[in-house]
Amino acid sequence: MTFTPQSRPIDPGEFAARRAAALSAARGKGYDGLLVCSRGGGTVDRFGDLLYLTNYYTPFPYIPDLPPDWTARAHGFLALPIKGDPLLIADVPYLSGVGLPREQIVKADDVMAATIQAIRACGMEKARVGVVGDDVLTWKMWRTLSDALPQVSWIPEDDILAELRAVKSSGEIAILRDAARLGSRMIETMLQAAVPGASHADVVAAGQDILLRAGGILYNSFMASGTGGNAPTVFRHNFPTWGSAERLKDGQWLRLGISGVYKGYYFDVSRSKAIGHATAEQVHAFEAAIGCIQAGIAAMRPGVTAGEVARAGLKRQEELGFPLEGVFSGLGHGIGLGWDRPWLVTNETMPLRENMVINLERTLERGGYLGDFEETVLLTADGPQILTDARIRSW
Repeated sequence: MTFTPQSRPIDPGEFAARRAAALSAARGKGYDGLLVCSRGGGTVDRFGDLLYLTNYYTPFPYIPDLPPDWTARAHGFLALPIKGDPLLIADVPYLSGVGLPREQIVKADDVMAATIQAIRACGMEKARVGVVGDDVLTWKMWRTLSDALPQVSWIPEDDILAELRAVKSSGEIAILRDAARLGSRMIETMLQAAVPGASHADVVAAGQDILLRAGGILYNSFMASGTGGNAPTVFRHNFPTWGSAERLKDGQWLRLGISGVYKGYYFDVSRSKAIGHATAEQVHAFEAAIGCIQAGIAAMRPGVTAGEVARAGLKRQEELGFPLEGVFSGLGHGIGLGWDRPWLVTNETMPLRENMVINLERTLERGGYLGDFEETVLLTADGPQILTDARIRSW
């Protein structure tokens, strides 16, 4: 299967507009500026805020600090003052494509020392600063900042970027559309490779060939196979998730969930399949998962809350007689440069807005039979538009 990209890189001017929007929100909350921290290191986890604002990503891996030679490797910081120019602290010299003038970028091995200096240079050494990225700002990094800058009032403020990232620009939507198509081609290839005698690793390897040649990165592949009935079995592995030694056999079910990254933007898709002829019990589980997601999609429109969408899908699950339990209690999540808002959980009051991109997912199990289904959906003024185009049924 082939994948032909249709999107273009994000326009450089968009990064400046994003920073301006973040500063406007910061000003409205009474901050003198923001300090944004993200982590890269060659992984695909928690790099989104800095990439969103500057198009900077560090591939350098995390290593323990050895001051004064280096600190906080694999991390980057953006000092974003209300008054004055921002300063990006980069731990590698690979700066082509970064959405800031070169004079606003500081290359440093001792990232923490350079960040402290940048905060002072931005006039924020006695400021009220919103901190974005508290999930990647380690205790040691925090103590270094607070000890060196005792007159700064630090306030956790992930909400500003989370709110901005929830609604996508036209350029982001184009990349997410490509990402969803790439994930679709990948999972279709994996489903074709899922034949008697194949291992879980064989299945993932087939998808990786599509993914890597397209310039994508694997995040993970949540997969399991097994049998149902009186003596059900489940074969899965935690690390890596495709490491089960069990080979597929006729009569088993298989659930495949894959996630990855294309041009910084995530895809997330899942499907189910019978190995050999599908039994009625297998099809019932497969169709139930599809039905829950389709019920959720049918409830999507601008102004409806994320909680209402979650309740629509879970109501269908209850109607089909499947218990409300599983690995993930929600019906889905926003998707972009990571797992974005909104989260589709029953008590979420955040209203859906035009140009949100949302993944709806459900994994169901009953009597040893398991079904899994996930789609990526763009919310338009006219309603939901499904971006994933992988084959839905293999039975």
